[in-house]
Amino acid sequence: MKRPQPDADCKSAYIVRVRFCDTDLMGIVHHAKYLEYFEAGRVEYMHRRGIGYLDCVNRGIHLPVVETSARYRRMVRFDERIVVETMLTELGRATVRFTYRLLRDDPSAELVAEGATLLACVGDDHAPRRIPDEIAAMLCRAETHPRPLDQA
Repeated sequence: MKRPQPDADCKSAYIVRVRFCDTDLMGIVHHAKYLEYFEAGRVEYMHRRGIGYLDCVNRGIHLPVVETSARYRRMVRFDERIVVETMLTELGRATVRFTYRLLRDDPSAELVAEGATLLACVGDDHAPRRIPDEIAAMLCRAETHPRPLDQA
């Protein structure tokens, strides 16, 4: 079976609202919080394709982040709503790369940050392993469990 590859369907959007605890003394989102937003987007991306993180863990499949990057474009403050766009951009034998764009959830849709994470597939023994074919196929398909964006 030929391994699927990411295409235009490999994208999801998810909204987060900035919590007070996400901000620093200047009232701006702390730089480390963006990695949490990336993670929330990634988990939602997988959920919308029928892949549960806990289901993977129970099967002995783990996807630790082994590399990350972030570029901060504009500041974000408490209680703002941010759209986290998550895209699967690379699928290797034992790695998967996601890229992210964070946009204001307002008519401007201003880009506030962008980044990427590389995850490696490992087993319970923490040794690298091939991403199972059925998981790879699910990662590369369109959403099968779509959920409406938060409208509140």
